[in-house]
Amino acid sequence: MSQKLNKTATATAARPSQPLVTFVGSDKGGVGKSFLTTVLADLMEVDAIAATIVQIDDQNRLPALYPGRVTTVLPASMDDLRRDPTAIVAAFDPFYSAFERALASRMPMIVDIGGPQQTVIEEYLALVDLDADLIEAGVAARWLIPTTAEPEAMRGAVRTAHAVGRILPSVRRHIVLNRRDGPFRFYPNSPADLLWKGGLEPLCVELGAIDIPAIAPGSWQPFEAAGRRPIDVVAAEIEDIRSWTGRSRPAAKVLRGDVAAFLAAASLAMANTTTGIQAEAADER
Repeated sequence: MSQKLNKTATATAARPSQPLVTFVGSDKGGVGKSFLTTVLADLMEVDAIAATIVQIDDQNRLPALYPGRVTTVLPASMDDLRRDPTAIVAAFDPFYSAFERALASRMPMIVDIGGPQQTVIEEYLALVDLDADLIEAGVAARWLIPTTAEPEAMRGAVRTAHAVGRILPSVRRHIVLNRRDGPFRFYPNSPADLLWKGGLEPLCVELGAIDIPAIAPGSWQPFEAAGRRPIDVVAAEIEDIRSWTGRSRPAAKVLRGDVAAFLAAASLAMANTTTGIQAEAADER
């Protein structure tokens, strides 16, 4: 991918092979869901597609990065649902309205789900039978399930994958192996190794895995602190990089190059879903 990009996105509809709706969600927080949403939105923008985003969370990061393109949904708590089951429907009305607009416009939509909200949206999607709506509309959807190599994250990904399969059987599911915290390679017969081999790896083989590399250490944090997106960095002049990070000109070149290399690798990973066996083999090289 070139370091300089035209980042002007227009209202281009989804291509026939592109899912109209992409859910990004897993039980565990802190596994890179919002960052993955940002990468997806930026890669679509490179293709002149200004995806809409629905955020099932109360964080401010995505609305700040994509002004006017993010719908925020603040769902009812599970306690509220037990007292009044209709509360969940009312809470998710903004989501369903965005979904209907996506169906009408054929403009891709990304749904970013906070970890604490994962089970709530599962309850809602089952309640309104969104799977039937997707089938009736004849549109493709996918659910990306991010995980790091931490046992609790892997356990959450396994549970989420099975739950989504029951609730949305028509939706394609993929495990996203986020290598931010290290490779998916474990000491033999350790708890993490048993969880990987007995739970997550078989799902990678069954569903397909998207292998997202880590950005070079220290190269992304300055831009995240400056409120920038990957596409901002790749398209920026060196003097802009310097003003955002306070780094020297040579260091600014290296930082931009690291982010550009990551975005190119992420683009390739999204286009080439691997199996868990292939991903594990890549670790050994």
